Amino acid sequence: MTPRHLLAALLTLGSTHAATLLELDFSGSGAVGSFNSTDAQFTTVDPVFAGSPVISTIGGSAGTASWVYDGTGTAATNPDLHTASTFGGPSRIDLALGVASTGQSYTITSIEIDIRASNSTGTTWEIGYRKPDTSTVLLGSQPISVQGGTDPLGTYSIDLSGESLTATDSTLAWVEGGTGNLRLLFHEPTSTGNDNFQIAGIRVIGTAVPEPTLLALVAPALLLFLRRRRTAPPVL
Repeated sequence: MTPRHLLAALLTLGSTHAATLLELDFSGSGAVGSFNSTDAQFTTVDPVFAGSPVISTIGGSAGTASWVYDGTGTAATNPDLHTASTFGGPSRIDLALGVASTGQSYTITSIEIDIRASNSTGTTWEIGYRKPDTSTVLLGSQPISVQGGTDPLGTYSIDLSGESLTATDSTLAWVEGGTGNLRLLFHEPTSTGNDNFQIAGIRVIGTAVPEPTLLALVAPALLLFLRRRRTAPPVL
């Protein structure tokens, strides 16, 4: 590979590209708990994540129910969602993604969920996260159709492109751990006890690039080398 071709390859490597960074399908039986990226249900774009991303299902408080698999083993279902929109309380699914691999960074631009069923009118989902300054953010407030209603059930997406949710190989734009994580929050106006709310899959969409410092170190040297080749006298 010539230096010019190598430089072009590095610049291409440094450009952003949209990708499904992580995908989870809820296939199994029994109680739904935590999943990490080594499980067969996970698909991740490697080597975007430095560690092993984990997705956990949280039943919520105020008498809400836990998540279990539906009868066919293809979706996670919650029979009684929380009735209030708060960062910490609702029935939710937490995403602990972690920092990027060495020399990488990624930015989350949207999150998609596949809804298989919903019995409760007024069910809403949001995306929440805690900033490094400990303040919380709730985004989306997207209504989920009732099964058999006028709007078909299917894929729902919340745009996060304006949130600057970027992870480098050493920092996160959000807090992770017991008080943080990216959270998919689900709630309803009143407790019906027969929500049959089913999620068949989750996808985290975003862009991934090498760290800018990598190109900053390599590209100038290659450009200088190319200039010297152009100005060097011909060999007789």
